[in-house]
Amino acid sequence: MHHRITAIHHRACFSSSSCAWLAINDVPIELWLAQHLDHPDLKVHGLSLMWLIDEDEDALANRRIIPAANGTSTLVPLLVCSDDMDFACSTLMTEQVIEGDVVRWQRFGRSETGGLEVGASTCWYPDSKPVTFALADFNQALSEHQRLIKESIGSQG
Repeated sequence: MHHRITAIHHRACFSSSSCAWLAINDVPIELWLAQHLDHPDLKVHGLSLMWLIDEDEDALANRRIIPAANGTSTLVPLLVCSDDMDFACSTLMTEQVIEGDVVRWQRFGRSETGGLEVGASTCWYPDSKPVTFALADFNQALSEHQRLIKESIGSQG
């Protein structure tokens, strides 16, 4: 059974306002992953697609999450420390595998390398269970997330 990924507006517990975010099965991603991985500390992590202050790191996160060709594996930074807002502190990684019309987050772990080398050395959690999404739904969620970001930028101007 595939999980459902969607783009939402969400106010994380560490944020003063809501912003574009991702949810899994209608639960904000940091809360869902904290429960799925049994790592409560993830509840105070920010979505890497929204929460990075370095433009190069932001571009890397947004580039890596886009599904690549069938049969490929990409190391994707999902969540970052909400205090630091960069890859230098605590970054939750996933190995994203594309299999036909399925996106599989194969395993999860903590990056031991920061900056633009994020994920080059990763300490994988031994008991993390894979999560799968329909490729079409995954792509739709990413597109909608970008639309919500543009919409919020437009409403600030």
